[in-house]
Amino acid sequence: AAATSRPNWLDAALAATAATAARRLALGRGEPDAFFATRLRTHLGLDPATAFTETVAFPADEPDWRRNLRLATALLGSPVEPRAPTLRPPDADAASVISGYGLAPGRYAVCAAAGFANVRLKTWPPDRFATVLAHLRDHHGLPTLLVGHAAEADHLRAIPGAAACWLGRDGNLPLLAALLARSALFLGNDTGAMHLAAAAGVPVVAVFGGGTWPRFVPAARRGVALVHPLPCFGCDWDCAFGDAPCVGAVTAADVIAALDRTLATATFEVCTVDHVSAETRAAMAAAAATHRARRTDHLARQHKLEELTQLDLEKDAEILAKDAEIQRKHAALTEREAAVAEKEREIAALKGVCDEREKTIFILDGHVRHFQAENNQLTADQAIAHRTLAALPADAAHSARVIADQLVHIRNLEALRQQHEERLADLEAAQANRAAGLHDLEQAKHYGRLLSAKEAVIQALSRGLAQRDDLLGQIGAESTSATARLRVWWLALRLRLRERCRDPLAAWLFHRVVEKHWMQIGVLRHYDPRPLAWDRRLPRPRLPAARLPRLAVVTPSFGQERFLERTLRSVLDQEYPGLLYVVQDGGSRDRSPEIIARHAGRLRHWESAPDRGQADAVHRGFAHVAGDLAPDDVMAWLNSDDLLGPGTLRFVGDYFATHPAVDVIYGHRIIIDDEDGEVGRWILPRHNPATLEWIDYVPQETLFWRKRAWDLAGGIDPSFQFALDWDLLARFQLAGCRVVRVPYFLGAFRVHAEQKTSQAIHTTGADEMRRIRTRFHGERQDDFASIDRHARHARFWGAITSRLLALGLRW
Repeated sequence: AAATSRPNWLDAALAATAATAARRLALGRGEPDAFFATRLRTHLGLDPATAFTETVAFPADEPDWRRNLRLATALLGSPVEPRAPTLRPPDADAASVISGYGLAPGRYAVCAAAGFANVRLKTWPPDRFATVLAHLRDHHGLPTLLVGHAAEADHLRAIPGAAACWLGRDGNLPLLAALLARSALFLGNDTGAMHLAAAAGVPVVAVFGGGTWPRFVPAARRGVALVHPLPCFGCDWDCAFGDAPCVGAVTAADVIAALDRTLATATFEVCTVDHVSAETRAAMAAAAATHRARRTDHLARQHKLEELTQLDLEKDAEILAKDAEIQRKHAALTEREAAVAEKEREIAALKGVCDEREKTIFILDGHVRHFQAENNQLTADQAIAHRTLAALPADAAHSARVIADQLVHIRNLEALRQQHEERLADLEAAQANRAAGLHDLEQAKHYGRLLSAKEAVIQALSRGLAQRDDLLGQIGAESTSATARLRVWWLALRLRLRERCRDPLAAWLFHRVVEKHWMQIGVLRHYDPRPLAWDRRLPRPRLPAARLPRLAVVTPSFGQERFLERTLRSVLDQEYPGLLYVVQDGGSRDRSPEIIARHAGRLRHWESAPDRGQADAVHRGFAHVAGDLAPDDVMAWLNSDDLLGPGTLRFVGDYFATHPAVDVIYGHRIIIDDEDGEVGRWILPRHNPATLEWIDYVPQETLFWRKRAWDLAGGIDPSFQFALDWDLLARFQLAGCRVVRVPYFLGAFRVHAEQKTSQAIHTTGADEMRRIRTRFHGERQDDFASIDRHARHARFWGAITSRLLALGLRW
């Protein structure tokens, strides 16, 4: 039986593979998530639609724990008593923890203000929690114990007013349950701690959003589940508005009223609040419907892509099998050819032996003839010697000894002569080689001699290093244990100072510098819409047009008729002298082709044809101008809903012309809404290569690079759909390109309902970001502590840069 109203892939797989006689029950219609259903069909060959043979109906407003009672009733064939689950946790050291915080059992409240391990959107704002904690303390005399996971420490410590903060780790669940059971009240978000408190009989006050409402309403005996119904409920936390207005609409006053009611009564109820006008509700309903339709269309495309990918994998497997068969046949043919070649070599060897023996016969014959001639000569010489000896005087023996003594000197002179002749032959050969143009050959000989000399030096150094190692070993042997203990004490002192001083100081400094500042890198809305104000301090043109590089811009577009005209004008109206502008439309069915055609005379190229997504469109666009660009010319792409700032192209051209060593630049970002109203700004710190390896905050619409960097990196990777700009930047960095962040606002990023959805961030986007981190860090690609550290580093220095900019200092 599938125990949830949305069976997961494991439920469907088990049901589909169960024995034929087994009962296969599911709550509701038994339809698994569409994404997993596609995976089951393509990877396991299972049809989730026929996995369950029985379904159990349930009311739409019923929580999961009551639905599971219905499932048990259907399985057993008789009604199951609808009792709420109960929990009696052991002490698990809770008493010592409570007393350590100065709290008394039954006289403190527990607040789970985080619980965002999977979904951060459903977290109620920290400042409102602080207001409610003050009310508990001042009006009910209840101090509060903040609880959460160690990974949520920064979020919890930013909430003032709590008596203490307990941070658990993996395996501390029994201790958390014991702390909840000894409390007087639970307050918090929709978390697992809420259900533990309800099972332990503790009054529960919980703030709910509409992502999964009402599946996880707790089985509490006393308390309030607080919710603000909106038309967008049931989004499964893929929020159409990006900031969960269903949670944000619940006010601190609503929660305080719920707390007062809970402490004054002994019942549990679901309390709804309403702070939204009818007009706003209507607008939200329309936006939510549009978002659902787009999400459904996106998921359908994604599922189709999965099916095509699986089909492609199957075809690849067939191709590999065919290729393996071809390889086997090729190997067999190679073996036969090798056997034939071996026979031919044997024949050639036999022929060579015959030729050698024939040659030997000729040589031996020549030797015989030579020996005969020498014998005749020796016989003649002997006769002459006898005649000469007979004619010599009496001191002939002494003369022979003198001549014999001089023979050694004569042989030495002959050896020196031979060495000089060989050296002269080498010099003549070298001169001939150089005259014939073989300088590389002579250079190789020269380096060969140098290498021989170098090898001798290396051997001498090796002996010296061995002597040094012996000396170091003697010094190490003379070290005392007292020195080792002193180092251990020093390390312990450093750890103590970090825990007591450095870490709290760093948290306080981050809170003061970053979290209390209006500009937050990573947040897409900082204030209500205001008139768009471009950078008035952007440097004026300094170079004549003849010295500027050519600048190629590509705009990929699909179905963006609302914003396309503004995007095109933001580029064309700058009248950059060397502009090569290409618009690559993906076959839009709206008025986009008509809008582009109006500007065709000012474009280098444009077309409207189906493509395989944004990356493919960018790749196609640059293919139309790549042959016209020199290595130092400049490239960029601008999405069809973003804008370039006035004067940006001329500034970029001047900058690259006057900074020949720079390969890539980017700048600050302005955030706008769909009506060009400014709603925020990202002020980036100076470029940090280490940060780019873990996280990407670089505004793509402000990114420009040279053609030589594009060639070194290999261009855009069409396999990326979401993180294609980060991937390109990462390959720029790996190729050794010099990247600079310039201190000016170069473009505007538009926030609107038609953007890539948050669903893509959690699926395709997360996978692509993991691929990029793997490129730098291998198996450490999911090191979330490092990701968070670099994100905080970028946010901190971004806040510093923003504060300096407010003083008129561009850093």
